[in-house]
Amino acid sequence: MTTQPTSDDTISRAFGIEADLEMMERMKKQSEVRGFTIICDEGAQVGGDNTAPPPLAYFISSLVF
Repeated sequence: MTTQPTSDDTISRAFGIEADLEMMERMKKQSEVRGFTIICDEGAQVGGDNTAPPPLAYFISSLVF
């Protein structure tokens, strides 16, 4: 049997994620998160080499996942 929370109940959750970041050439960056490597870069119009998705593309993708 499951009980429904009442207005007096408090539900609390916490989690943490640790990441390491390495600044590479020009606008390129590499991050290590939970054993995965993520690389981002900016387009040539803002000083990057366009070798990987820009940070904003990763952010937008995370919203649709």
